[in-house]
Amino acid sequence: MAMGAPASGPFSAGAPLQSYQGPGGYPASLEGSQMGPGPLLGPRMLMTPPFPQTPQPLLDSDPADGPVSVAFGLKQEVVETRAKYPAPATLQYIQRRAAVLREEEIKRQCQPSAESDVCGWVMATNDANGSYGGRHPDNEVSADRMNLHFDDFRLVYQAISGTALLHWASMEDFKVGIFGARRAPRPIAWWDLRKAYDIVVQPGDPHFDMAAAQFTILMHGGNLGFAVEGPEDVPVWYNAVRSVIRDCAWHQATRSETPESRRKRWAAAKGVASALLDGRPLGSRAMAILFHCYDTDMDCVLRLGEAMLLLLELYAGLLHVGGTAEGATMDLAVQSANSRFPPDLQFEKALLFRRRCDQSNDGKIGKDEFVNFGHAALLDALQL
Repeated sequence: MAMGAPASGPFSAGAPLQSYQGPGGYPASLEGSQMGPGPLLGPRMLMTPPFPQTPQPLLDSDPADGPVSVAFGLKQEVVETRAKYPAPATLQYIQRRAAVLREEEIKRQCQPSAESDVCGWVMATNDANGSYGGRHPDNEVSADRMNLHFDDFRLVYQAISGTALLHWASMEDFKVGIFGARRAPRPIAWWDLRKAYDIVVQPGDPHFDMAAAQFTILMHGGNLGFAVEGPEDVPVWYNAVRSVIRDCAWHQATRSETPESRRKRWAAAKGVASALLDGRPLGSRAMAILFHCYDTDMDCVLRLGEAMLLLLELYAGLLHVGGTAEGATMDLAVQSANSRFPPDLQFEKALLFRRRCDQSNDGKIGKDEFVNFGHAALLDALQL
């Protein structure tokens, strides 16, 4: 076609576009579209992108990027768990902002005491005598619903790691997988003990029961039961679970503490302690104010840690009202109260306080429950 001559053919100006067979056999149907007046752009500028009618070996990928990654479809796994900053307290880092944020995050997290670091064989069942006469009836349910296969005694290797209760298939799996090695075994079940608020132990009959004791951990959302065979293991597991519940409850109650909230609580604690010491009754308004002062997370319920904080500062308020030098200020009074009223005793009294006030037995004390039953429960907890 000569330069300047009128264009002719299927892509000439003003002519309807016809079907074009592109390279590779891809159809590009443009029939019915009209091209306005203007210079000829050529067929390559007008054709639509080719759409293959047969499956591609590389779907949704650019050939320039290479083949699809071999990691496509692989199951996620923990390759390695290690510190992001090997020595954040040294001066080798020019910018320590990330390390400081990490240190503050670690301080905000709950760190259970060392007595909770235990492991051993337990029976994962609420009915330790179910295996009398053959296979345990719960095994069929576990196999059908969760693909978990237990022996007749439903033995699992149980461990407490931080705030988690883990069940492992065997001791060998626990030793290899507890450190998070690559492709190492993983626990078959785990529970968050931060949701627990009490533990109940039912001793077994040594002449009839197969287990020495049956444990039931009361948790928000459901209960967890297991049994131990040896009587020497009963206090070990009992103290370990209780210590995790105690530490997590205290951490939850004090993590959002501010000087202003402490000042308000101290004023309320002194007034209530004076009334309790003199034997004066507490009205519903005073109990409501006390409830909101110690509702530290502002969810309109008192939990176990908040009950511990309430009893501790009321004890400190009694020292202040008594006129002793150790109760002159809030800091001195709380420090002295901690020595006379240790955390284990605070936790025990808070459990009794919660059981007496919590009429619904859901692990939380509502405002109405606190107003109606809190006065008598405080007198019992403080032995007044």
